[in-house]
Amino acid sequence: MNKLLACHYSVVRFCPYPETDEFVNIGVVLACPATGFLDFRRADLRRRGRVGRFFPELEVNIYSAAMHAWVDSLKPWRNVPDNGQTFADFDRERQRDVFKTLVRPRESIIYYSEPRVILSDNPAATLDDVFGAYVERRFACVPEYQEKIMCRRLEAVLKEADLLQRYRLDEKVGNEDYQVTFPFVKRAEIGARPQQAIKALHLDREKPTDIIRHADEWMGGVRRLRGYGTAPEELLFILQGPNDRSQSHNRAFDQIRTDLDATDIPHVAADEIPDILAFAGKGGQPSRGEAVP
Repeated sequence: MNKLLACHYSVVRFCPYPETDEFVNIGVVLACPATGFLDFRRADLRRRGRVGRFFPELEVNIYSAAMHAWVDSLKPWRNVPDNGQTFADFDRERQRDVFKTLVRPRESIIYYSEPRVILSDNPAATLDDVFGAYVERRFACVPEYQEKIMCRRLEAVLKEADLLQRYRLDEKVGNEDYQVTFPFVKRAEIGARPQQAIKALHLDREKPTDIIRHADEWMGGVRRLRGYGTAPEELLFILQGPNDRSQSHNRAFDQIRTDLDATDIPHVAADEIPDILAFAGKGGQPSRGEAVP
């Protein structure tokens, strides 16, 4: 199937205490009316720790029983065609009605989110992607996302210490030939060479090679900026190293710290807050107009 077709999906939520409006995403139902596809994915019952942490007082069998009942209610409607054929308009409308009926609002400890639409040329793969995003939260495992989380935490730390106003966020550093975007940049005045820049590096990567490659990319960027004479006067890399990984991961991380020292790039661990604040507190305020709005 190459043509993009409209798929309708709804996120399945477990809400044992409706009066609190608190819920946990536990599954996804997706339908493609054009082909008659209708399928669902559910959270693994063997991995119920998330539900237990969210509702610690809840008896385990209540969640299991509710999940089994929900799955049984959908099994008769499951349809995964493999012939690639599409339906006529009348049949498509009938498929849409079936989906709307399944996900209609109801009073239950398991209920559905408002239906949403997504274009897809492979409904089965799209179901897996949506499930991964809403239930497994796969995006949270992406290193780039983790670096954003590190920056948000650092932003909160700087704000608490009344230092955030010194910096512009996500500012480009360099000239018209070469630029690098740093999360935190301080300048004495608009257009001047940066006085400081801070970069968070999440190096808890799947493979040791990925640790070295990502750090090399940023060290190379700094070397290039220095070659152009546009690098910040002071730099600080904040590092999140491997967490419970192999010895190879740890060696790769140690090598990066050695390389940073050799490149004259100061670095601290992400939890060394006093050192981070000491760096951020150097010098005075930037000129008027340079503070973060």
